[in-house]
Amino acid sequence: MKQNYLRLFIGAMFALNLLCAMPNEALAMNTVKGWINKVAPGTFATDQDATTDTGAGSEVSYTESEVKVLTALKDREAELEKREEAFSKRTGELKLLSQQIEQKLEQMRSLAARIETMRKERKELDEKDISRMVKYYETMSSENTAPFFNQMDRVTAMHLIMRMNPRKASAVLQLLDPKVAVDITERVTRFKENREELVVNK
Repeated sequence: MKQNYLRLFIGAMFALNLLCAMPNEALAMNTVKGWINKVAPGTFATDQDATTDTGAGSEVSYTESEVKVLTALKDREAELEKREEAFSKRTGELKLLSQQIEQKLEQMRSLAARIETMRKERKELDEKDISRMVKYYETMSSENTAPFFNQMDRVTAMHLIMRMNPRKASAVLQLLDPKVAVDITERVTRFKENREELVVNK
């Protein structure tokens, strides 16, 4: 838009100089219209070619400097059109790329939601399994429970001990191998401290 205004402004200034320089007003006006139509086609409607003299029928010629100006303006217009075409093409490419990125992000968000759902379901199942195991071991005598805890994974043993009835858990710990009992007790203590720290820092 700015380039169009600039071209029209230059054309108007040039036309004004022509009007002032030419004694025949009708000839000058037609010549100016023809010149402006070359710069911006369709600006004026003329009855005949503005490059001819309506009074004498003689052809009006442009000076070398005028031809250079017209040529430069035409070249500049072609360059601007090329730039506009390249800009439009680049804009389309960026729009397409943006759409593709948004699709990928949507796929990632959907995948993350599915993973979170699966994680929650798995956690619920784990909690149910642990609850069932706690009930199972609580129904057993402490003497029968202790051998299982001696061979059990320490993390699993820790979660079971924390969920068991305190009296039952204490009785089981007393019957465990001392190293196993100490390890489980330390894990339970660290777990509770970390959990309390998380609650405080929320």
